[in-house]
Amino acid sequence: MIDRLVTLHTHVGTWGWRLLKLHLLWLLHTLRGGVVLGVFPATAAVHDVLRHDLMSDDIAERSGLRAEFDAAWRANLRGANVLGYVLALLWAVLLVERQLLAGAGSGLAGAAGSLLWFAAAFLAVATALVWPLAAHYDEPPVLHLRRAATLVLARPATALVTASAGSVMLAAYYLVPGLVPVLGVAAPALATTYCLRRSGILPKPAPPHDPPHDLPHDLTKESTV
Repeated sequence: MIDRLVTLHTHVGTWGWRLLKLHLLWLLHTLRGGVVLGVFPATAAVHDVLRHDLMSDDIAERSGLRAEFDAAWRANLRGANVLGYVLALLWAVLLVERQLLAGAGSGLAGAAGSLLWFAAAFLAVATALVWPLAAHYDEPPVLHLRRAATLVLARPATALVTASAGSVMLAAYYLVPGLVPVLGVAAPALATTYCLRRSGILPKPAPPHDPPHDLPHDLTKESTV
């Protein structure tokens, strides 16, 4: 019993330290891109690193975190910004529509308001899914969005569980605001990435043949389903 508690505390401590470092790297690289061009690649890099962590037998043995994060940030500099700003545009459209409906008649606002709430819920779940999916698949940003939308429609239970895992972390931030500067983006990203990997919908890593130059084959992104 005591050994299990020690192991559990060690595991939690290792992950907590890992998430803190990832959050600090996220802040550093967000500022590195002047926020506007840095925040989305930094978010993509967090998910990339966490994907590798969850595929590893022991994250304590994974070194070179800063170099790995920097490489992921650079690799996602263009694609993540396209993906992030397309999502931002979609959210902006929904917010504008909400403002327009607020000034409309009660009949129109009631009918269209229900549709708007459904669209917002759909987009919220898809937004939670798209980043861990983008970390797994080497595809253009538009295909990431299509894959996330397809997953919401085809596997709603899996999509809701995954999105809810991230929402639980955000709720914890609301209840304990002190967690925000410590864990930041990293904890919700870990929750969604873990749930998506446990769902079984992602393909297993291919056998380690013909590895790329810089990473083992099983740590690289999948190019196809």
